[in-house]
Amino acid sequence: MNQNSESGNYKKYTSRNPLMGVVISRFMKDLSETITPLEEVESIIDIGCGEGFIVNCLNRTDITGVDISKKALNIARQKNPNCNFCAGSIYDLSFKKSSFDLVIATEVLEHLETPERALQEIKRISKKYCIFSVPNEPYFRTMNLLRGKNLTRFGNDIEHLQNWSSKEFVKLVGRHFNVVEVKRPFPWTMVLCRK
Repeated sequence: MNQNSESGNYKKYTSRNPLMGVVISRFMKDLSETITPLEEVESIIDIGCGEGFIVNCLNRTDITGVDISKKALNIARQKNPNCNFCAGSIYDLSFKKSSFDLVIATEVLEHLETPERALQEIKRISKKYCIFSVPNEPYFRTMNLLRGKNLTRFGNDIEHLQNWSSKEFVKLVGRHFNVVEVKRPFPWTMVLCRK
């Protein structure tokens, strides 16, 4: 992938910035530690999988990845040749009701105009568990400012349409799911839920 066509997600996960490396590593560790003890998880879907970094981190073959970007999906397939990837919209997923034991949507909902509609569709395809993560504001924007990113937008990423504090996000998710656990790997909020 050449530099001019790299997505923000790709740049984040491949950043050479040591601070970014530490926070991404902690995020991946927390995600893995949240998933490992879940019982009877045989089917997993990563919605908004991007270039497959989360799928790769989980190191399982029972994962389906969905993303709207075909370019990102091509990279995800190269990184994870034993997993299934397909193009699709979070608002209209082509899977039957209760298709997946675990639905993962990390760093996706903040990019959406109508996140509640996406949560309803995720609930439809979920059988048991869901894990969501979003930037924990104002910490995410503050971190961006400290590293000189998005200065004219006061640290807010140009692709982020929603901004939630941890408390606000847990409340939003709690309207659709039973919240089991909340983690805050800086600068994100991560929520494990049951359907």
